[in-house]
Order: sequence, then structure tokens, then C-alpha cells
Amino acid sequence: MDVEFLEKRFTSVVCVGAGNIGAGWAAHFMRAGLDVIVYDPLPERQDWLDRFLEKAMPSLEQLGLSPNAKLDRVRFKANLEGALSGAEFIQESSPEVLSQKKDLFQAITDLAPPDAIVASSSAGFLAKDLRVKAKGPERTIIGHPFNPPYLIPLVEIAGGDEAPIAAAVASDFYRTGCEVVELKREIEGYIGNRIQAAVLKEIFYIYSRGVADLETIDGAISAGPALRWAVMGPSSVFYLGTQNPHMYEGFVQSLVDEIKAGFVAEAKFDPDEQLIAAYAQEGQQTVGSNGQAPLLELRSSGVIALRNALKRMASKAGIGAEQIGQVSLK
Repeated sequence: MDVEFLEKRFTSVVCVGAGNIGAGWAAHFMRAGLDVIVYDPLPERQDWLDRFLEKAMPSLEQLGLSPNAKLDRVRFKANLEGALSGAEFIQESSPEVLSQKKDLFQAITDLAPPDAIVASSSAGFLAKDLRVKAKGPERTIIGHPFNPPYLIPLVEIAGGDEAPIAAAVASDFYRTGCEVVELKREIEGYIGNRIQAAVLKEIFYIYSRGVADLETIDGAISAGPALRWAVMGPSSVFYLGTQNPHMYEGFVQSLVDEIKAGFVAEAKFDPDEQLIAAYAQEGQQTVGSNGQAPLLELRSSGVIALRNALKRMASKAGIGAEQIGQVSLK
């Protein structure tokens, strides 16, 4: 891939896969005013995609639409070769099965134009594993979103150490409405999912010890650390935990001492099938007792309110929006 490719700008995107992630990406790219082709081998997914986009539209409008954003700019195709004809940027969002993704990357790079960038929405695979069969592996990277991509602005770019130009181009492109973080080197699960996994392990541990039920644990997180995390990352929060910044190293040592004293789950702790079943059953009976609809509405309205509030705060404070995790459409 030529360095001059860095100057390339995209006007269209191909989303490979029409599940929740692929459809969420389609909504995001449409919101940015781009032409979007969504490929899925199952023709019946077109109706599902149309319904998904219609349901997402109120949220997209509240977040702010590009002047060129229209639902009819999203087109569906069930033929991969036809979908990839003339492709500029390809966002792969197929099921999280490594062998299938390897074969799909091979097919995509065989059919797509040689200068098209291919980014995977994989939740944890390494780019070096996904690109083993790919033609032009230097143009394949990880572009991992948080679900749903049109609502949560984070995109993690991994694999750029072996595909630096593709990573740079993708990073610039994603910043149209996203908050981009680039990993210096690859690691399974990237950053966000590893932090989520650590939190989930603690939830299992607390629940297994009978400390609290799931609703109580959720409340302790959402009314406490989650509010601070919405504004700044944990390291920023910890830095504010000491009255004297010059003594910050000592404060950090005290946090580590708490970890060693038992503030985290035992290293050998491994949730068994019985615990997993109990957790899932209680989740269905309590936090999910009214189904997903009210929770989806709460998530959408709550995240939009937070993003818009942070945007106003950034504007009032005269700081860059990206400093508080809120990026506007360019």
C-alpha cells in the first residue's frame, strides 16, 4: 500500500454482515452522510436491516445527522462480489468464529479492489490471525466498536504495528463521529473488552459470595464509578484521589496494597456452570423481568443525554471534545 494512500478520503463503505454490529455500523456511516452497502448472504436479512435502521433513526437524529444522511443511502446486497465492486472501506462484522473470519478475509481481499482497507469488528481476535489468508495483509486491521456502533463512539484500532498506513487512514476516517484509540501492539480483547471482562469477573465473584443480588451490584456500579468513567478514565479518576499530586506515587501504592489485601477476586476464581446458570436466571427474573425493550430505551436515551451533555460541557469549557470522549460529526 503506497504512502500516498494516506490522502485517500472515503465517500462510501461496505458493511459485511447484517447482524447487530453490522447494522449498527450501517446506521453510523449513514448518519455521517456516506453511501453504505450492507452485504449478508441471507436475503431475508434485508427486511431486518430496514427495521433496525428505522428504529435507530430517532437516536441518530438526536445525536445529529449529516446534511447528506438519508436512509435510502443504505443498500442491501446478498452477493459478496457485487457488494465489493468498487469498495473503498470495508467493515467486516461476521460471527465471532476465527476459522470463518479467516476464510471471509481471504474472499474479501480476493474480490475487493487492491487499495480497499478491510477492518474487522472482531471483539477479541488478533489481526495477525485474521490476515493469514488475506491478499494484501498490510491493508487489514481491527476496527473494534462497542455495541451499538451508532450510539457508543469508541473504536479500537489494533494490528496497526504491521499495517501502519491502513491504521492511520482508518483512524482518520473513523474520527468522523467516533472516538478512536490505537493500540501500540495487539492483545486479545483489546482494551475495552478486557476492562469489561475484569469487571464481570468481579461481579461473578461478589455474587457467588452472597454479598449482593444483581440489581444491587448494578446500582453500585451505575451510581458510582460508572458516572465518573463517563467523564474521564480510571487513571484520571485515581489521579484526583490524592490531595497532594506530588505524593501520587504513594497513593497508587496504597491502591495496589488494597488489591493485594483482597479487593479483587482470587486469581484462581473460575465461575462454574452452576454459578453461570444462577447468574443468568436471576438476570432474566430481575433486571430483565420486563424484557429488553425498556432497557434498550433507557440505554439509548441515557447515552444520548450523556454524550450531548458532555459535548455542551466541552464547548463551555473551551476544551477539545475528544478530551472527554465526545466526538461530533465533521
